[in-house]
This record gives sequence, C-alpha cells and structure tokens, in this order.
Amino acid sequence: MARDISTAADPTSSWLMRFAPLIDFGSSVLEIACGNGRNTRFLADLGCRVTAVDINLMPQTFPGVKFVKADIEKDPWPFEESAFDVVVGIHYLWRPIFPQLFSSLKQGGLFLYETFTEEQFLSAGRPKNPEHFLRVGELLELVPRHWRVLSFEDGLTDNGAFYQRIAARKCLLKNVLDAQDVRVCQPR
Repeated sequence: MARDISTAADPTSSWLMRFAPLIDFGSSVLEIACGNGRNTRFLADLGCRVTAVDINLMPQTFPGVKFVKADIEKDPWPFEESAFDVVVGIHYLWRPIFPQLFSSLKQGGLFLYETFTEEQFLSAGRPKNPEHFLRVGELLELVPRHWRVLSFEDGLTDNGAFYQRIAARKCLLKNVLDAQDVRVCQPR
C-alpha cells in the first residue's frame, strides 16, 4: 500500500501556492493522491469545491471537500470527463492515468502537477521505483502539445529536492488564435 511521505504539519506545496491566484473561488478541483490533506486543506480554504482521492483514508475531513477512497492505479476511473476546473497532482506518478486526468479537466481548466525526478533518486535514494520518478523533461512531454504551458521547471528546488513541475491550461492553440481561444487561455 502506498505511504504518504509528507505529514499534515508539512507546508502546502509551493508550486500550488504559486499558482493559487489562477484558481477562482468556487472552482471544482480534483486532487489526486491527496495523502494527509495538506494541499487539500489549502484548496478548501481558497473556497474551492475539492474532490480529493487517495488509496488511504484521509486522517481528517475539511469543509467543502468530498473524499473518494480509490486505488486509481487499479480501480476504474471514478470521475466523469470534463468535470473539473482544476486538476492537481503533487508527489505522485502513475503514467497510465494521465489521459484520464486530462479528460477530467474542463476546456480552459488549469493543470498543476509536481513530482520527483530521476535526480532525486540519484541524490537521495528515493523514490526507489523508477515508475515513481520522471526522466529529464518527461512531464513536459506528457502534457498535450496543444495546451498552453504557463510554467515548467525541472531541477533542484528551494527545499533541496529535485522535481518537475508544470502549470498548463487546457486549450486549443492554433497558428492564429481567435478571441475565444485567447480568453480561455488567459488566467481567470
């Protein structure tokens, strides 16, 4: 069974906090692998309607949060297509679910993801399983090419860990954008 390496006392992901101004009050948010709820609580405090999913029970509940206990690596995907304004994944990697994550995001929605890289394994010895860390630039390759990438980082972070991080909008980019495409791709 998966084990959350963070604690409830750990701070919210700095990547999530950085892009929080792009999340509207009342947004529907899917947070995968929510663990102990440190990021869930932050999203709920922003006024989001959060659906938090994890293989383990969340140790406490938060107002505005619907918790779903599911093994998203083995169980059928429990969410409908285009249901969420924001999809968040922090410190979790299961490559086969990326198509479901993408289809669960509404047009114009925000995708925020952060997880460990191969350099983290080489420097700290964890995560041990190569299926749980990204190769150089891999996260950028996983996100559909026609989405608007707002920011991407790959390397050593200020907390001494090696991550890849991406913030992207689900929108169709063309050679010439019409007014609707520009509006959808801009921060809300």
